[in-house]
Amino acid sequence: MRKLALLASMLLLIACGSTKRTKTTAEVEDIATARLIANYYNNSFDFTTLAARMKLRYKDKKNSQSVTVSLRMEKDKTIWMSASILGISLAKAKITPERVSYYEKITRSYFDGDFEFLSEYVGVQMDFEQLQRLLIGQTVYDLREGSYRTEQRNNQYQITPRKQLEILQLFFFLEPEQFLLRKQRVTQPQEGLSLDVDYTAYQEVEGMTFPKDIHIEVLKKEDRSMIDIEYRSIDRNQTLRFPFKIPSGYKEIRLKP
Repeated sequence: MRKLALLASMLLLIACGSTKRTKTTAEVEDIATARLIANYYNNSFDFTTLAARMKLRYKDKKNSQSVTVSLRMEKDKTIWMSASILGISLAKAKITPERVSYYEKITRSYFDGDFEFLSEYVGVQMDFEQLQRLLIGQTVYDLREGSYRTEQRNNQYQITPRKQLEILQLFFFLEPEQFLLRKQRVTQPQEGLSLDVDYTAYQEVEGMTFPKDIHIEVLKKEDRSMIDIEYRSIDRNQTLRFPFKIPSGYKEIRLKP
């Protein structure tokens, strides 16, 4: 249950790769690619705050579980989650750009640390911005930063860096009508790590498109984990609270890399 709640509450928090790009929009040499990226961002979902209910299903080779998650976000500042089964609260998490805090009621345990330490434990780099983008249907890397190329694959636009690295490879797939993100794949071949995120359905929220169904697969050598997210309600730009306090008497989860 600890592993399930940790992954469910923090949504695995995985966005492979640690390469940080400086803003180099001028490096985009292909005019068609530049226009495609511009259209993609012109059509992207924007918000100040976001509240959602979602059904989350987790599965690996040993466990399978389904939970309901209440999600609240303040753009670029806070991601808050509360996971429950049949109305019974299981866990809460509060994530900021600097910190990851989480507690689980059944085992009366908690984690309170930074992304760097959690990255060392999981084995791949992660940060707040990448998680936020993944949840709202945006590429985990900003396509306006760096140099990319475009190919047509199976009636979709495949966008990749002009120079793929051996240690980190990126693939993004946009559909040609509304320039919606359909899939993103991030791999670290030398480490046997991969993250595949499929946006299988979208919905309209106040005239903008937002994911409805997301399928996530994480492969870490021979271990495969899958998460399916179904958004069931979305409220945009409402006044939100992010209550979070680790109960007294809970035991700290000490992660060992």
